[in-house]
Amino acid sequence: MKLIYIVISLLLILQSYSVYALQNHPLAILWDIDDEDVPEWLELERDLIAIDDILRPILEEEESFISSFGGTYINIFNRTIIVNTVDFSKVDELLALPQIKPYNNSLYFKEANNSLSQLKNNFVEITWLSKLKHAKNLYILTDMEYNNIVLYFFDKQDNNTEFLNAVKPFNPTIFYFNQEETPQTRIRPRRDVNNSKREINSKLLSGDGIYNSANSGHCSVGFWAENIDKQDPLYIITAGHCFDYTSSTNDFYYLPWDWNATQTNLSYIGPMIYRTEYPDFSVIQVDGEDVSPSFAIRNTDNDQYKEFIITGDAPLSSHGVHACKSGYTTHFTCGFVKGLNGIFIREESFRSDLIVTDLYSESGDSGGPVMSFVSPQNLNSVVLHSIHIAGGAGLSAAHSIDKIFEDLKDLCCINRLKDLVLYLGNS
Repeated sequence: MKLIYIVISLLLILQSYSVYALQNHPLAILWDIDDEDVPEWLELERDLIAIDDILRPILEEEESFISSFGGTYINIFNRTIIVNTVDFSKVDELLALPQIKPYNNSLYFKEANNSLSQLKNNFVEITWLSKLKHAKNLYILTDMEYNNIVLYFFDKQDNNTEFLNAVKPFNPTIFYFNQEETPQTRIRPRRDVNNSKREINSKLLSGDGIYNSANSGHCSVGFWAENIDKQDPLYIITAGHCFDYTSSTNDFYYLPWDWNATQTNLSYIGPMIYRTEYPDFSVIQVDGEDVSPSFAIRNTDNDQYKEFIITGDAPLSSHGVHACKSGYTTHFTCGFVKGLNGIFIREESFRSDLIVTDLYSESGDSGGPVMSFVSPQNLNSVVLHSIHIAGGAGLSAAHSIDKIFEDLKDLCCINRLKDLVLYLGNS
């Protein structure tokens, strides 16, 4: 009897291990599928994004459709694009369009109350009221899954009564998040990796930590950048609020994951030479000789997928698709895109035009890269979308990489930074 018990216990352990082992890739964990199914699902998501890129401009720009449909979002689990529909009499007209007809089976029309024109108007009005009524500690975004403007408040104890009364006519969806709670996240970092024998690697990856000697603050590497003519020096892009305003000099050092650091045992990177709040990013000039450039993103908690290679950059355009980030504090986490026009209000800070996701992040992740997987044939490759700049209320916010480069080109006062591009090695 004892032998039978031991055998059953071993079988259960092996079964549990095999299930865990089949979910190594971040997308397998996010979508709750086996690793072997990730290429098929990723191919499906890429197809749905391509269809959504065709459909979305038609709904947003055609006068007869902007008041009849309430936006779209991708539901990978249903294998469809959800089309929020206010006026079902327009569905046949839309499906008959030659550019849409080949994809009719990929569309699901869901009854909705708010048209795109109504959503746009409500968003503008609620944004204006948030400034007028001094709203505190929240996100404002257009969430296509809810077909509404959604307000995510950090703490119910904040006095936002005047703002909430003012926005009642627009009937937003409202959520409160207690910061003492643990957010319900899609994929979290594994902490079962033995780092007792790790050594500092001079190759500085996106997602690695950086240490500001001016205030002992921690942030994360977003990505390496270079001048378009590939002249030295190289640069690192991170969040602008990593700057210490009380100090005239902000020098940064390489801070590896899970490293108990003091400045004396860290490799010097260089000074922050440019920063801005809107968008929230900064540029560190790499002067240190002990760090070398990389176009990889760190995920060393995972034994099988330790690094992901950046193959390029691109904007995010669809709601409901996956997005992942790498950062010093919470390491590699993934979630879904909730909004593409988000606003983040915290204390005296007001940031707009944000990509909002439900991936897990904490203080110290600021500046880290936000990316997605795009190649079913190469699950180690990613495309960079943005850098992480804020988190809380169960959500995370990021500034898109194209807005960063636009700001450098149009507004930066340092000429050599105006033509920066994403560093991709010798490609």
